[in-house]
Amino acid sequence: MNKLDFLRTNASVLIPIMTFILGFLSSRFTMTKKESKDLEQKLFDTAKNLMLSQNDRFQDFSSVLHKYASKQGDSTLDDFYEIATNGEKYFYQLKIISDAILANQVDRLSRDNTLIPKIREAVEKSLPIFYETLQKIAEKNGFNYTGCLKRDNYESLYKVLERYK
Repeated sequence: MNKLDFLRTNASVLIPIMTFILGFLSSRFTMTKKESKDLEQKLFDTAKNLMLSQNDRFQDFSSVLHKYASKQGDSTLDDFYEIATNGEKYFYQLKIISDAILANQVDRLSRDNTLIPKIREAVEKSLPIFYETLQKIAEKNGFNYTGCLKRDNYESLYKVLERYK
């Protein structure tokens, strides 16, 4: 029996097996419409939760900055601590958001329309103000503060801005 005869006699067995294997493999590499919609919803929900957390952290941070800016008297060590603590919480939240963006864990529209503009604003405005304010308070109160804005400390924010110009 040659190979051709073998294939002819076993075709009734091989064709269903090959069809099953090809069907199984193709279903693993493609998504159904429902799976696609479920993934879109999951990415949107992730983005929504990140946006809400970012907003909460920003409100806290801007509140202590406003309190400091509208103060009549001298700044205190408590002002420094409040600004430093709330600023770190806010910028840490932005790092989490940036990491989620880089890992493609948020939907495209939320990323482009809401999250990236917030990251851009933080990098261009909020971070420099944060370090300048802490330096001014330290100078007024006569203590040494060596903190400065370093890209390494906020690398994921910069990577997001470079990737999604």
